[in-house]
Amino acid sequence: MGAYAVFSREMLMLYKKIGRMGYIFSSIVSPFIYLFAFGYGLGNRVEVAGGYLPFLAGGIIAITIMVNAFQQTAGSISVGRMYYHVFQSLVLSPVRAAEVILGIVLAGVARGVFFGSLIFLMAWGVFGAIELRATLVAGAFLGSFCFAALGVIVGLLVSQPDDVAFVNNFLIMPMTFFGGSFFPVENLPRFAQHIVMFFPIGALNRMMRSAAWEPGLWQSVLTLAGLGALFFAVGVAIYKRYSE
Repeated sequence: MGAYAVFSREMLMLYKKIGRMGYIFSSIVSPFIYLFAFGYGLGNRVEVAGGYLPFLAGGIIAITIMVNAFQQTAGSISVGRMYYHVFQSLVLSPVRAAEVILGIVLAGVARGVFFGSLIFLMAWGVFGAIELRATLVAGAFLGSFCFAALGVIVGLLVSQPDDVAFVNNFLIMPMTFFGGSFFPVENLPRFAQHIVMFFPIGALNRMMRSAAWEPGLWQSVLTLAGLGALFFAVGVAIYKRYSE
């Protein structure tokens, strides 16, 4: 019950943002440009099975899920802590730590799945580049949970909201460009391939692009589920020790 109350609070704030003119439109402009420019500009130069545009569409959806689940969760917590000072009301409430973090993470999942669905509809309707599959849906939820839980950790640890941008530059940005979203990981040097194997975005990309539940895909499922559980547990531990 406590988790639902926290989730409802976060969803109310998202509802108010969506009501602003241009909020949704601004969120899909960049993915559209990436799909159009990279899909048609590099489509004939990047050789991947099934064609580059479907490959790119899966990567753009994965990036959208990652950015919205992580960044909006981290930003909501950090701004609530240091600017509006509303996060303290959660700390002082009788809601258990695990329920508070679960409510926040589920709100991050809702954000990631919502905006990822918008990009899917655009890639499917405008470019005809992707089809709805069970692996894609499962990946959207697992990936959103993993990155939202990571956003909780960052949101609780940063000393000011601007530090979230610092984390974006040194964590999210490398995963965006070297996690297999724009080109196959196999194109990277071998040492770099071993590094990006630990990027959760790589596992998410594989789930976005897989046409069926292949045996090798379960490694991606376990990667996202395991990292999501780890980040969630760390977030709960940090919250229990939180003080201003």
